Amino acid sequence: MSTSGVATASPIPHPVRRSRRKIISVLFFGIGMMVLAFVFGAGVMFFQLPPADFLAKAFIGGRAWYESRLATSQPPDPEASFGAHGIDKADKTSDGFTLCAFATLNADNTQAFLLDMRRQIKHRWGVKFSQIWPNPTHVQGPVKDMLVCFFACHLYPNGDLLAVLHGVQQQAVGYGLVKLDKDSKILWSLPANIHHDVDVTADGTIYAIQQEVVNTMPAGLQYIPTPCLVDSLITLSPDGQSKGKPISVLEAFRDSPYAALLASLEPGKKKEDRPIPVTGPRFDEQILKEDALHTNFVKVLTPEMAKQFPGWKPGQLLISLRNLDVIAVVDPESRAVIWAARGPWQAQHDVQFLDNGHLLLFDNRGLPKGSRVLEYDPRTQALPWSYSGENWMPFYTSERGLCQRLPNGNTLIVNTEGEEILEVSQKKEVVWTFTPHRYVTYGRRYTSDQVPFLPGVPPRP
Repeated sequence: MSTSGVATASPIPHPVRRSRRKIISVLFFGIGMMVLAFVFGAGVMFFQLPPADFLAKAFIGGRAWYESRLATSQPPDPEASFGAHGIDKADKTSDGFTLCAFATLNADNTQAFLLDMRRQIKHRWGVKFSQIWPNPTHVQGPVKDMLVCFFACHLYPNGDLLAVLHGVQQQAVGYGLVKLDKDSKILWSLPANIHHDVDVTADGTIYAIQQEVVNTMPAGLQYIPTPCLVDSLITLSPDGQSKGKPISVLEAFRDSPYAALLASLEPGKKKEDRPIPVTGPRFDEQILKEDALHTNFVKVLTPEMAKQFPGWKPGQLLISLRNLDVIAVVDPESRAVIWAARGPWQAQHDVQFLDNGHLLLFDNRGLPKGSRVLEYDPRTQALPWSYSGENWMPFYTSERGLCQRLPNGNTLIVNTEGEEILEVSQKKEVVWTFTPHRYVTYGRRYTSDQVPFLPGVPPRP
């Protein structure tokens, strides 16, 4: 108490001040160590120093733990967060039914939905992985139903559905192929590492992509690091039986005039100077190096469409190889690549034949700040049409992504990681949107005459 009668605060004892300074010092030291550890880890991963493999596995394991934690918080009903509203300019859309599938880390991923133009479900298919293969031997370890999804589909006119299954947390790991009838009864299944895509010809022949882990490379390809995933193109009968010998995609390139495109797979020569997009890729470089080609699409050239592509023959296969930034045509008879091209696209997906002799593809990382859809003329190298979000907003997905040219000239765009499906006119006007608020693994539009198993159901009620 002072002599004036006004109370004054006692000075803080020196031991307390020293304790506070010590706590602050320890805090800053800890923050500094974490920053140094981050910089060290980033340097190790960037320069691929010896601890890089360990750190990569640690990061992957951490991400898997985080994603598995998310699974318990996701709504169990796949429809719980379907977007009920969106843009719908009825006088400008190409009406039909949209077949879509999703991956959301919940127990109902192995479902597909057929939506009308009002985004209402008109039909669904669903089967759990454990119903197809109660004791699977073609994949490692026990498989949880919630960690498997439909990744690609083919819809038959009678309502049968062919679906490729993927592991939700795995990079390009195929979990098999299953055919369901319109009531989701299992017609047959193929327990093999089928992944990404499937196509069916008019006579019912099925073309798919199969992967396997190899520890040694065939002659002429020994420079490619192993172990790694390699892809083959397989042919199946309508009832899922193997036809002929699989075509190795690596060997199809090796035995062609386009073998030089494989040089980027050699260590130290892989292109690393890609633009940095607004969203980072979901998978790190270590995983990418363990997947030599990442073949993500196969489409058979039909006799009708072949008329628009001089020099190519019916039955040849159009494929997309994400890790090479290459699209190519494989001839099943010679088992070799007969045409291939790189362009302004990077990590592309879903290459489609167009009836004007052009190709349509989803360009994931060809822009510094987003994805886009490109129409490409293989004869002139021209790009007569593209869409990257004009009159809407830029969109981006580092992986997957689909596109489809519709009967009236509009284009259906699946922005996988952006969780949306857009229909865009030739004048780049967005005329229809669907926002399911989940990772979209698949999306295709079917006209009414392509789904006769829904008699009397209009696409626009």
